[in-house]
Amino acid sequence: MQNLFNELTALKITGNVSDNCESKTVLEINRQALALRRANPQLRQQKIALPYDNIINFVTELVAFDGWCSAIYLCPPLVKIPENVLLWSKNDQIGADYCEETTGSFSYALTQTSWYLATSGTTGEPKWCEHSFASLSVGIKQSDKLQKLCWGLLYQPFRFAGLQVVLQALLSGAELIDASKGEPRAKLNILQGKSVSAISATPSLWRQLLMTKQLGSLTLKNLTLGGEIVDQVLLDNLKKLFPQAKLRHIYASTEAGLGFVVSDGQAGFPRKWLEQSTHLPVKLKVADNKHLLIKPRHGNAQTMLQIADGQGFIDTFDEVQVTDERVFFLGRATGVINVGGNKVYPEKVEQVLLQCPFIGQAKVYAKKSALMGELVVADVTVIEDANHYSVKQELLKICKTQLLRFEIPTKISIVDNIICEPTGKVNRKLQHG
Repeated sequence: MQNLFNELTALKITGNVSDNCESKTVLEINRQALALRRANPQLRQQKIALPYDNIINFVTELVAFDGWCSAIYLCPPLVKIPENVLLWSKNDQIGADYCEETTGSFSYALTQTSWYLATSGTTGEPKWCEHSFASLSVGIKQSDKLQKLCWGLLYQPFRFAGLQVVLQALLSGAELIDASKGEPRAKLNILQGKSVSAISATPSLWRQLLMTKQLGSLTLKNLTLGGEIVDQVLLDNLKKLFPQAKLRHIYASTEAGLGFVVSDGQAGFPRKWLEQSTHLPVKLKVADNKHLLIKPRHGNAQTMLQIADGQGFIDTFDEVQVTDERVFFLGRATGVINVGGNKVYPEKVEQVLLQCPFIGQAKVYAKKSALMGELVVADVTVIEDANHYSVKQELLKICKTQLLRFEIPTKISIVDNIICEPTGKVNRKLQHG
């Protein structure tokens, strides 16, 4: 039976897992994971929840409990776990400290473990979504080149995107450095000190890293974007800064897992994938309401029954625009701004604002209006020494040429910083006033 411990053992993985203070080899982690199983026989076939402590403990616990427990819940802070799930605490273990290595033989029967990940809750209460080690690792690649990479972890590792980075590093034998905490400059200091060569982050976080003007000090060979719409300006800026690097943007969700990977340097994805998708982990189609529908080829049957339609397709609630050769993302259907009955996609307006060369970040959101219901407003950050008045004039000029009148922000505020959520995404909560 496939599980994380057996895979790492069979592949003879030699990588390291590190935070800013400590580092351990995968061999050490495997030994500690085996000791953790021996110290906790009462957890066999149980459902447990893993709160996040640090990256080394987190990986050790994943290796130990996959194939040992019937279910693992990866717990974000403040997310409620089901009543029949045991909350794991290192202090609750039985027997020797799991940091001790095991000796002697230890045989046991494997079990099929379900992995549960929580959605971010941006469109409602967080939901638990079931996966397996097999479905989570379906997109993992292995090669001599990938083994030589050093991955910088910028996502929260208990989220789907972060877990993908963890598994990619572990199963390819690469190094893994946790830089998921702190402000962008603090993250960069860790990445610089560890000679990181591969990063996966949201577009918003990539823009923050670019704004530091220190990103170019890294020698990156692998750049991945995901979690938000990827615009052409950002792709071009990253390609210009790292011309020899492999640049990809990934479409995935906690509910459905990995969707597809785009590596041609263009925003959106090829239209032909709507008809020819046998090479992808999902089938794709566009509904009459312009929502992108996906049908995973590898997914949990119970989860699919809960969220898929009669044909097995899941509504992503991402609205798209189909052109002659390309499919472009417009924005979340659940996040549109209603201006007097007209729909405005904040992501679309942000992409227009970001075309201004003086803009580093943009956040578009709704403001309550007694007359129109909602109005479009925007916050932007500008590069150093840019004249604020001239920047606003340039932004209005760009908006008037590319947006309809009701899509143009009624107010553009220049701010010092646009704070991202812990997931790395921009928060566009409704503003009152």
